[in-house]
Amino acid sequence: MLLHIDQVLSAEECDAIAEAVSPPALWRDGKETAKGEARAVKENRQADGGAPAVKGAISKIEAALSAHPVFAAAAQPASFVRMTINRYGEGMAYGDHVDAPYIHGQRTDLSFTVFLSEPEEYEGGALVIDNAGHEDSIRGHRGSVVLYPSRSLHRVETVTAGVRLACIGWIKSRIRATEDRAFLFELEVALADLKKTGAPLSVYNRLMNLRNNLLRRFGD
Repeated sequence: MLLHIDQVLSAEECDAIAEAVSPPALWRDGKETAKGEARAVKENRQADGGAPAVKGAISKIEAALSAHPVFAAAAQPASFVRMTINRYGEGMAYGDHVDAPYIHGQRTDLSFTVFLSEPEEYEGGALVIDNAGHEDSIRGHRGSVVLYPSRSLHRVETVTAGVRLACIGWIKSRIRATEDRAFLFELEVALADLKKTGAPLSVYNRLMNLRNNLLRRFGD
């Protein structure tokens, strides 16, 4: 399941993050963290994850994602495996690749990109994801996030002008199977709709009990 969620971060939060990671000394060659064949197709810059300013920026992004009800319902995160901030200048790209199945010893079920630049600030640089044989090309607005299965073949097309700033990351989900997560997400949406429409509490509670039991059944 591929999901695009708008306004996970505000414009002010994006500005603050961009300012925090602006010093040139914070940036490293992105190839340093690429493995195997991905190293040959990766051309970008990556913020030093050990720097306090970068750690603070990543913590803010993680907190915003964790607090967003739609993101939480879709991802069912057990943990954020890893997050990093990357930068694509003119001529930079990341060719077709699939993310590693394990990072730091943790399974990667879901990948995400949080866009920190507006699409008008750069040309090219689309995130292209193979979605069951169909390619989705995404240039999200600043503060939006794209969530997709880590098994998906994907790439970042060449930036031909401007600068593309984004945060990428990986999640170990409480629900291992993609189909089970999609099923539970639809149930979460239905529960939210019932609550908004003032459905009888008895109906809401029965569906909530079903949701809880499915979490027990599907969960790791």
